[in-house]
Amino acid sequence: MSAVRKGPWNAVLRRTTRLSPSCSLLVFERPEGFPGAAPGHFVSIRVSDSTTPLLRRPYSIMDLTGSSLSLLVKAVGRGSAALRAARAGDRFDMIGPLGGVPFPAPAGPEAVLVAGGTGLAPLLFAARSWRRARLAVRTTLIYGAATGNELLRDLVKAAFGTYRFATIDGGAGFHGDVVALCRDLVSRGRMPAGTLYSCGPRGMVRALDEAAGSHFSAHYTSLEEIMACGVGACRGCTVPVRSGGERVLKAICSDGTVFSAGDILWEEWEE
Repeated sequence: MSAVRKGPWNAVLRRTTRLSPSCSLLVFERPEGFPGAAPGHFVSIRVSDSTTPLLRRPYSIMDLTGSSLSLLVKAVGRGSAALRAARAGDRFDMIGPLGGVPFPAPAGPEAVLVAGGTGLAPLLFAARSWRRARLAVRTTLIYGAATGNELLRDLVKAAFGTYRFATIDGGAGFHGDVVALCRDLVSRGRMPAGTLYSCGPRGMVRALDEAAGSHFSAHYTSLEEIMACGVGACRGCTVPVRSGGERVLKAICSDGTVFSAGDILWEEWEE
């Protein structure tokens, strides 16, 4: 059996939409032959024809339809700035879909999804995929940002059955971060006890699992990390996990991006 082709693809930008001061939605034409993908998979993009920046940039797939591929891009450096400045018709060298393990479908009727910042992207893909598959699952999103104007409200309202916002400055929703909000909801009996899905900074996911992980039947997380090669060759994005009773190092890009949060050896994972 031949391997599924991962590219490179010649991806044409269809449109870009500014969603917040720092985030933009980029919708590409789905390249002919681009394989199917699942929530937690990603693409790696060469953002410039020059050597600056040198490395490709990884982005979680936010949605994939028969004709389009959508990404959520936040301005954090030269690579993301180049993407956000692109115009309709621009072409990009893209590899993907990458990633080995995606989010599994919920085992029960309740799914709680917790996102910080652009961690929203794979969780949006998950909610949309489950809806298209007509799964009988109720989705609750807990979503946080630094300020109210960074919350991507329109995307959230169209995808999730129930949603709650948290902002660090208290400008919208709960005053604090998503971990504090989850802890508060669990303590007041306001949190469904189904399957937990998360994506966000390492510290957020660890604190979330420690604060509320025991409330849920399972906790799956899509890890965010710098990925130089995207295919597991460079071993630059490894995470220590428990596997078969042993400690092993797994590459987030090829063995993940999704892991069981309870298997991650957080105390051994160096910043």
